[in-house]
Amino acid sequence: MPAAYGWMSTQDAEAVRAPIGFIYGNCVFGQRTGDAWAAFVLETHTYDALPATKKLAHLAALMGAIEALGADLQILRVPRRWSVQRYRERLERELAAPHRRRALEYAEEHARHLDDQLPESAVVFMVVRLRDPDGDVAAYVSRAFEHHPRHWLDALGRSLRTLDRRVLGARELEQVRARADRVHGRLAGFLQARPARSVELQWLVRRGFCRGLGEPLVDGLHEPRALVFESDVGAVLAPLEGDVVRWMDGFVEHRGRHLRVESELGVSWQAHLVLGALPERVSFPSARVELMFAAPESLPFPIDLVLCARFLPNELAVRLARRKVQDADQILEAEADGDQGPTDQGLQRTHQARDLLAYLQSASRPPLLRSTMAVAIGADSERELEARVELCRRAYGEIRLHRPLGDQLGLFSQHLPGQGTHVVGYDDTLTCEQVAAMMPTAAHVAGSDGGFFLGHTLSGSARPVCFNLSEGSEQDRNTAILSVGALGTGKTTLAQKLKYEAFLRGARIVDCDPKGDHRFHELEEVAPHVESIALRPDPALRGMLDPLRVAPSHLRQDVTVSFLRDLLPGRAEPAWEAAVLEAVDAVIRRAAVPTCLDVVRALAEGDQTATQVGQSLAVYARSGLTQLAFADPSAPPPPVGRSQVTYLPIRDLPGPEPGTPRGEYSQSERVGEQLVRLIAMFAMHLMGAERERLKVFSFDEGWRLLSDPAGRSLLQSLQRMGRSELAVPIISTQLVTDTLAGERESLHNLLGAIFVFGMRSESEITGALKLLGLDPDDARLRARLAEFDAGRCLFRDHRGRVEAIQVEVVVPALLRAFSTTPGRS
Repeated sequence: MPAAYGWMSTQDAEAVRAPIGFIYGNCVFGQRTGDAWAAFVLETHTYDALPATKKLAHLAALMGAIEALGADLQILRVPRRWSVQRYRERLERELAAPHRRRALEYAEEHARHLDDQLPESAVVFMVVRLRDPDGDVAAYVSRAFEHHPRHWLDALGRSLRTLDRRVLGARELEQVRARADRVHGRLAGFLQARPARSVELQWLVRRGFCRGLGEPLVDGLHEPRALVFESDVGAVLAPLEGDVVRWMDGFVEHRGRHLRVESELGVSWQAHLVLGALPERVSFPSARVELMFAAPESLPFPIDLVLCARFLPNELAVRLARRKVQDADQILEAEADGDQGPTDQGLQRTHQARDLLAYLQSASRPPLLRSTMAVAIGADSERELEARVELCRRAYGEIRLHRPLGDQLGLFSQHLPGQGTHVVGYDDTLTCEQVAAMMPTAAHVAGSDGGFFLGHTLSGSARPVCFNLSEGSEQDRNTAILSVGALGTGKTTLAQKLKYEAFLRGARIVDCDPKGDHRFHELEEVAPHVESIALRPDPALRGMLDPLRVAPSHLRQDVTVSFLRDLLPGRAEPAWEAAVLEAVDAVIRRAAVPTCLDVVRALAEGDQTATQVGQSLAVYARSGLTQLAFADPSAPPPPVGRSQVTYLPIRDLPGPEPGTPRGEYSQSERVGEQLVRLIAMFAMHLMGAERERLKVFSFDEGWRLLSDPAGRSLLQSLQRMGRSELAVPIISTQLVTDTLAGERESLHNLLGAIFVFGMRSESEITGALKLLGLDPDDARLRARLAEFDAGRCLFRDHRGRVEAIQVEVVVPALLRAFSTTPGRS
């Protein structure tokens, strides 16, 4: 018959004692109140795409934290379901735009999609024992008698009293909290950590009973409480033990190699496995050593991991290492006396034992950790459980996962906070470096805390990624968004998705379309709010792009001179450029509202050289697309910019082929390049009218802006505007190498979020990885970029975290509308 266990609040029940006595703040007490642990939540970080140097930095931080703690510890890596309900509630609070109803419908479509995918994220707890680690019996006795005998007797009396009466002195409780604060100080010197909240510990306990089924409902109503009262021995604290026991609301049946747990969410079938011996020699970074990151993130279902480590001080570790050397030598001698002689394994064993001894006797005198790592798997049926166990074993490859018979309940308890190892025979002596190399804090993390659903990571966990268009401004970071990739990889679809979501938030949008393939402005709900301005040689639009009207004040003169100079013949004399500069300066100083037509008139009133320049520019002022840049001071500007969306199709605008050196541009190509800048400044002019409103400027063929200093200066102006006035430029381009040109650092100062889609050229791949700050020689990343198909990309968020993600347009009708590939549904 299977053995049944339950944790119950009645003292006379024949039940397994609850492993946790009570919890106060982030302090966890076992059945013996003197055995206290402090629980902390470690911040996870993106890891997979990092260069080796940054991975080594994370390894060093974890190593330093473990050595600085100098205590027994427990590391728990637990998946937490991404809250779809919180996503709904957050957007309901954020969306107050005119399109609120449609925006909520759009968010609800995301929520239904995410409910089907059951996404997960990782939460990492480090639980540290607050008493000094025990070395051996002799060391324990020697430390005990170092103190005054009366203090030792007082401590013994308090221990007996708390064991019998389940009370704790208030002063002792404060001492425990003070020790927990000191531990936090040591930990925070190396890692981003905070004390765990009681409600988080409650969630950690309760979710163990419904593992594989979902998340328990934890609302803080049953957080642990305590009564403080006076007694003749001073203030003591009596925990309400029933509160913690209520968390353990489950009935556990032990069935040999698995558990059947009746929980608040139904019946959970659970299997608990223990890792066997680790490889003796492996390199870092490598999936073979990143045992708390690589394997769990590769699986399509969540698993819980726990590492219980007993701290062995250097003195004790050296004695153990010497004994290991003696054992290895004896085995080698026995093999040498045999007929076959010493084996390779025997020789390797002696070398490894001596290497360990040399490591422990180094100047840093490092400790060892007697460690056991366990895996917990849950499912809603016994059949599904067995399938998941097999997949988990495959994920860990050469490392054997044992499934001990009769120890399943002990391993179940081992996953609760404040617990040491509950099974014997599976521990291994590891260095701090080996434990840190397991990378418990590594995760697939990217995106924003708010905003709409963007897509999911390309890991087994498929963690959802959200993106908040205003995050750059809100966090005082760069606001510009760059998407780069080959044709058909998803750049335009992403830009239209972001513009649609900005529209739902009520943002002011200027959409510049050089290829004429955007469909965002044609959507049924968007079309009534769109003004379309086709840039053509129309007298009604004359002066709309005049740089003296639309350029920022600090760029007005330079941009105007650059524009007028490029209109002149390539063989023009230097005196012509000087005449232009003089005329522009004079007009700006004397005219209240200067225009380029004023400059032409000023040139006509000058000397012979100026008159020749004025006659040449007058031709451009009254014909072709260039007339858009010559405003008549006596005529009011065209009535544009009154709608929420301004669409600017510029398909016929002349321009060079991507990659053409600037010195080889033709006259029309130089003019087209200048008009592109004027269009960007016109967009800034439109957006600058509403400082407090979110504004989005979308521009395809962004290499035209990024490939020369003037364009980068313009982007810097957009950047400054973005930080103070909620303006977000979205730049798309096919080529990244032309945008670098030795200016990687300056581009880093210009760009916020970056999306790198699939690449077809080796040089483009190299440039893209440099732009992301990654290792351009990383063969794995290069292969991924070459293989990415539509919607898959490397995403660098506003915080600099890089992850491989799949951008998703959840609504099929929108996906069809946004697609720019003919015939694709």
